[in-house]
Amino acid sequence: MTRDTESILQGPKLSTNHATAKTEPVTSQNDFSPSNRLVLSMLGALVAIFAWRVFFSFSFNLIPDECSYWTWSRHIDWSYFDNAGGIAYLIRLSTELFGSSTPFTVRFPLLLLSVASTYLVYRISVLLFGDKIRALASAVMLNVMPISLLGGSAAMHDNALLFAWILCLWAAAHFLGSYNLKWFYAMGLAAGLAVISKYTGVLAPLCLLIFLVWSPAHRHALVHKEPWIGAILAGLFTLPILWWNYQHEWASLHHVLFIGSGETSVLKQIEDGLGYHLAQFLLVSPLLYPAVIVALTYGFVRNIVRRESSVILLLSFSSPLILFGIMAFKGHVEANWALMGYPSAVILAVELVGRAWKQGEPRLLTRFSPRFCLWGAVINVGLIALVVFHAWIGLLPASIERRLGKADRIIWETRGWDDLGEHVGKLRKSDDVIAGDSYQMAASLWFNVPGQSPVRYLAPWKRPTQFDVREPSFDNLAGRNILFVSSKKLVPSTEGKLSIYENFPKIEPLAPSHVMYHGESIRKTYIYRCYNFNPTSPRRLGPRSLLYRDY
Repeated sequence: MTRDTESILQGPKLSTNHATAKTEPVTSQNDFSPSNRLVLSMLGALVAIFAWRVFFSFSFNLIPDECSYWTWSRHIDWSYFDNAGGIAYLIRLSTELFGSSTPFTVRFPLLLLSVASTYLVYRISVLLFGDKIRALASAVMLNVMPISLLGGSAAMHDNALLFAWILCLWAAAHFLGSYNLKWFYAMGLAAGLAVISKYTGVLAPLCLLIFLVWSPAHRHALVHKEPWIGAILAGLFTLPILWWNYQHEWASLHHVLFIGSGETSVLKQIEDGLGYHLAQFLLVSPLLYPAVIVALTYGFVRNIVRRESSVILLLSFSSPLILFGIMAFKGHVEANWALMGYPSAVILAVELVGRAWKQGEPRLLTRFSPRFCLWGAVINVGLIALVVFHAWIGLLPASIERRLGKADRIIWETRGWDDLGEHVGKLRKSDDVIAGDSYQMAASLWFNVPGQSPVRYLAPWKRPTQFDVREPSFDNLAGRNILFVSSKKLVPSTEGKLSIYENFPKIEPLAPSHVMYHGESIRKTYIYRCYNFNPTSPRRLGPRSLLYRDY
């Protein structure tokens, strides 16, 4: 092990006598000790990651979920069926500034937020512990997680939430250092931004409350007005969400309860819970995830007896990892729901492992050596290289890909959508209305068909989407010709499966679109020109209930 890599974890000596675990001032000669080469290598890694994100934003077409959020931005509302509207507002602002909707202009605000989030992670670590080497290591470790490398600038809710969450933690770290109660105003604003970024952002005020109750040195702040004014500021950001839900029968609440409902079988619940934690290994790192979990456990146990405010703050903001980790065994939990808990967990893990190496204890933490962390980062980069290479070139034979279909999300999400849009655009006549049989299909067509004209979601099944909020009735399509696009053949209804086939007197199959892979077609998308649409016969289509009735 070299002195340069060992210094990542050791750093300058800490003083923990103060109630808030403030460190002794760090002299300038130790700021980047022992070697500038180590600092430059970590800075170089961050620059390379940002360059990769810029390349990704330009070069990769939007995946269907990104297209879906882009369609939200075409119709600004107080909130949306699936979630809060922060991502839609960012996308709309960016595309209006650039004057066009391209993969880069859609992702641009998230690209900027990824830089701001990285810097804030660095500053939080410095504010809490005073070690710039470890702070820089924390920023690097967070950015080399597979989910961060692959989706750090994707136009997704999580990236907006991550920035707001880290911003709230940064304001809390300033409060620890200054004990200026006015920082609660900044925490409230940041927590509010977290809420309108994603519903799980509502956990940010709860994390702050956990910290204040847990930390003896800061508990009495609750008797002052500033924390409660901050809570009111955060609450103001929920008003648009509440107003939208009030107008739509609390549809979002029903949606969250529906997608979060789990299996009734105990064995299936255990399987789902283990699957969730296996996904964390892949999203965070097969090596770094255990280090984070061990560090969090050690920090929690240690602070039951010996309280340290900086550690308590980071543990409090990491609590979503525990919450969703437990909930995964009770109901359906998506692998990315606890993502906002990782920045504080990574900062804490780097700090506690660094202390353990300096003090020679505890032995469990010292097992996570600099070499271990380096290999964890290398494995992460290797995994992402495989994913990108597979998406771009294809690592599996076409025969296997054809059988896998949607199970291979890498190929399914990234291939063929722009070609499908071009193909549909060539087939479309001036009086055709384009429609898809799923919200992903409809959103991808809307973004990728030249001209980006609105596309309808037309299907007989009852699961609602944001498209049903925008256009709840199909009556305005009566008598129109529909260019219908589906991943499955359009066939007459059967006793067990409904179709829109009977709602047209004439259906003309058109040339399908193929997703080519190693010179072979692995996925066919069917396209039909359906004449003189009748939305009421033989059965009425729409409006769908937003409350999952009879689903």
